[in-house]
Amino acid sequence: MARIRKEQALAYLKTRLKELEPGEALDFLCKKRNRIVRIVKEKEGFSVKEKGFFEKEFSLKTLEEVIKLAERLFEREFPRSYMLWVHRRKA
Repeated sequence: MARIRKEQALAYLKTRLKELEPGEALDFLCKKRNRIVRIVKEKEGFSVKEKGFFEKEFSLKTLEEVIKLAERLFEREFPRSYMLWVHRRKA
């Protein structure tokens, strides 16, 4: 589990998503670990799950769509956080 600054989260996400195999996920959590944004790479596209203030699931096709959505979700789920935990795991 890595700890990164929230400003670096999108750059970190761009580099790590390219390395993921289908069935693997990146979890972004706040300090208390009670809110999470999970991005799962699937055979065709990505699945994004938001669990915290809101609980929603999104299904996206391209990396650009994931980055755009992640930017919005990070601001919504982690408004006062400046550090995030990142965990790579099997989905």
